[in-house]
Amino acid sequence: MGQGVSLGETAQERYFLQKVKLGEGSFGTVWRAVDRQTSTTVAVKQLDKAVLPKRGVRRADIEREISVMQAVNHENVTKLYGSWEDAQSIFLALEYCNGGDFGDKVREKGMDLEEWVAAKWMYQIISAIWVLHCKNICHRDIKPDNFMVHDEVLKLSDFGLAVHLPWGQRLTDKCGTPAFMTPG
Repeated sequence: MGQGVSLGETAQERYFLQKVKLGEGSFGTVWRAVDRQTSTTVAVKQLDKAVLPKRGVRRADIEREISVMQAVNHENVTKLYGSWEDAQSIFLALEYCNGGDFGDKVREKGMDLEEWVAAKWMYQIISAIWVLHCKNICHRDIKPDNFMVHDEVLKLSDFGLAVHLPWGQRLTDKCGTPAFMTPG
């Protein structure tokens, strides 16, 4: 395995962050890591504190993301195992998904996608959204690339825009990925 990437001291006691980049976004990088206590492979999302304010992300936004993920435990939602920070970064230890993202899976299947497979995927997508709505949570960025695949199970991820929304209230902010936003 590769050499570890620098973490805060308590995090290094628990997780060994490998030099295997799983993904990169505008806010940070996702690394493969190993939980030293359980030997389980996890994904660690590393958010660069210096970049966050430049992108309009406040500490409260990160805390909200953590809070939403802690509120949900469902097989079709990526699990949050823990979070920590050091002087430069905020880290989220997440469930590792071995099959990449769902957008890639759909492109891979192309026109060879069988109806029963599409039905199974739709059931899992709706199950993930249903469990969020049962807890008054609105994800606000549903798209194929925000579902990860683990052993053929779809898991909703990326809760950076998710909010708790009490019943009867409306959201008026426009956010999310433009190509996947509702018209209007």
